[in-house]
This record gives sequence, C-alpha cells and structure tokens, in this order.
Amino acid sequence: MTIARMLVVVLVLAALQLPVTAGAGGRGFRGAPPPGLTIRGKVSNGQANAGAIAVGAGALMFGAGAAGYSGEAWFDDPAILVVDASPPDAQVYLDGQLLGAAGELIARGLSVSFGPHVVHVVAPGFRPWAERFVADGSFPTRIRATLTRQ
Repeated sequence: MTIARMLVVVLVLAALQLPVTAGAGGRGFRGAPPPGLTIRGKVSNGQANAGAIAVGAGALMFGAGAAGYSGEAWFDDPAILVVDASPPDAQVYLDGQLLGAAGELIARGLSVSFGPHVVHVVAPGFRPWAERFVADGSFPTRIRATLTRQ
C-alpha cells in the first residue's frame, strides 16, 4: 500500500472513528482480530512513521484526540449570525426586532438563540428582503442580502 493510499485510508477511518491495527506481516492474530479495520502486510520504518503521523493528523483534524465536537458538546458554543447587507443604511431585523443599520453590522458576529429565525432587511426605495435560517451552533450562519431598487 503506498503512503498516499495509507493516508487516505487513515483519514477516512479517523472520520469514522474506527480503531486501526496493523497485522504482523500476514501472520495474523491469535484468536479473533480486534474490532475495527486491520491492515495486513509488510511496512517499512519510513512507512510506519508516515502512517503514525497520518493517524495523529487525522485524529487532530477530526477531533478524536481531544474533547472537540463529540456528541452534544457543540451546544456549549453560542450560535453566531453574521449579516452582510447593502445598502449600508438598510435596517436589519431579526425575528421582528431591530438589529441595526446594515453598515454597522458588516462582519460582526451576533449571538443568537438556537432554533429557527427570520432576517428582514428593508430600506426606503428598495424591495424588502427576507430569509429564514436555523441556528444550531455548529458553525456561524452568514446572511448576505443585496436589496434591489423598486
């Protein structure tokens, strides 16, 4: 197995969070093999080191090596809304409550409650704009609105 293929396999397994064990040169295991995926074959020291680095990188990337996002832990993070709207003097509303002028809100993260919401953007001489979204806290929600003239 080439190093590139091994890296792909390890990263996929890290995403699936399956344990990986290496077979001993085709000699097999005594009794039943351990759960997860078993990779059999001869591996040189250089390939073993590359595999170990790939496993570590995959674990860090997918949060397997730390407390990261597992289970319901992401609910501890606030839900964030970023509104980029134009024209700058347009008024932005979240669930009927005024957030402020569009120019004041550009690239500003606003903390919102979890669940469904509606953003309205209005300005004199422009068609009103609205969008629904669900804030779940897993990543910031970005709303982009460009009003068109009436």
